Amino acid sequence: MTSNNNSISFIVPCYNEKNNIENTVNEIFTAVNQSSRKEYEIIIVDDGSTDQTFQIAENLKRKKKNIKIVKNIKNIGLGGAIKKGLLEAKLDKIMFLPGDNCHQSSEIKKLINMSDRYDLVLTYYSNLEVRTFLRNYFTKFYTPFLNFIFGLKLPYYNGLGVYKSSILKDIDIYTNSFTWQIEVLLKLFKTKNLIYVCIPTTLNDRTKGESKAFKIKNSIYVFFSITRLFIIKFFLKKSN
Repeated sequence: MTSNNNSISFIVPCYNEKNNIENTVNEIFTAVNQSSRKEYEIIIVDDGSTDQTFQIAENLKRKKKNIKIVKNIKNIGLGGAIKKGLLEAKLDKIMFLPGDNCHQSSEIKKLINMSDRYDLVLTYYSNLEVRTFLRNYFTKFYTPFLNFIFGLKLPYYNGLGVYKSSILKDIDIYTNSFTWQIEVLLKLFKTKNLIYVCIPTTLNDRTKGESKAFKIKNSIYVFFSITRLFIIKFFLKKSN
């Protein structure tokens, strides 16, 4: 890990995002070029895509600097893909960014510019109306439920975040499903004294491809992951 606290690793998990991955990477490059960051890397994790996502990522790597690619032979889930990227991340800050091209460079820049003052920068979406009615309705109940069972007071659990690498690499992450960040936040807030902030950000609804969040398999994994995390909560102790 570098000692340069002005450096950042972007981890970009993607599964069948051939129409979105290039634009996602371009938004990151634009954000970095307009920010105070001088050292960065973009780690694209292709999670067993069956389309041309990996080939497009390889082409991006040939044309642009600071890109790494991790290729999963089979799909292991969002959390699993992010853990693979985390193993490759070498810089001081880490930002997870899905490869669906739903986040503008201006929003990415806002987060990375303010991350120097915090161990953790979290976000919640201020324009959830761009999502489908079902997903928006689900979120309104999902977040209060998580806060109730985990004893936290967060406005959102699945938004963009910028983490100090040292705090992430100090915890074990077991979840491979979409609940990976719930596990991360639960363990961090229950075991560490953090300097953090939670700010609003905007979301662009995807124009190409479809979200995988509400697939039946993923929904089953989410149920079991939350149950396991609820049990784990009672064994977590905050460090001094």
